[in-house]
Amino acid sequence: MRAAKILLAVALMLSLAVKAKAQKGEIYPDFPESFENKGEQDNYKKKSVSLKTGVWTMFGAKIDNFENDKPVTGTCAIRMLGANKMDYYLRTDFDLEEGASKVTFWYSSYAAKADKPCKFKLEYSVNGGKKWKIAGDIIEAKSKTKEKAEYDLDLEGKVRFRIVKLGLGDDKEDPSINNGRLSIDDFAVYKK
Repeated sequence: MRAAKILLAVALMLSLAVKAKAQKGEIYPDFPESFENKGEQDNYKKKSVSLKTGVWTMFGAKIDNFENDKPVTGTCAIRMLGANKMDYYLRTDFDLEEGASKVTFWYSSYAAKADKPCKFKLEYSVNGGKKWKIAGDIIEAKSKTKEKAEYDLDLEGKVRFRIVKLGLGDDKEDPSINNGRLSIDDFAVYKK
């Protein structure tokens, strides 16, 4: 009888270990975020917006569905202003509780003919947004068709993210500046 109980306990522990391993690296529920709530943010002012994954703050960014937004899925994508002198951002205002092993999203320069490339970075915070650290390199969005950004991470515990479009300046003041609009879609986070 005691041996049967020990075998049952071992089987239960193995079952839990297999289940925990299966969850590691899985995409979080409701992700990827495809930014389909156009009416929630239709201007570039700083605003908190309720989306399927949670509340996001957008500054210098809006949800739109013009042909040049080039959404990957659905009908909408994020468009961030160009010619910005200060950094603009798209930020999660919620913590993901099980860390992060990977973040992916799709990006391009805005597909209008006159738009120049631009630069952005992904940042993360493990203290509720008080301090931010860069994840990987700064990326230049040069293509007018979507490319996939993929960041392999090793973040434990609570984490949140933001995409920061660098404030490189206005090309009307200095034609040598490349700082066009940025388009983002299908932001996904995978558990640690």
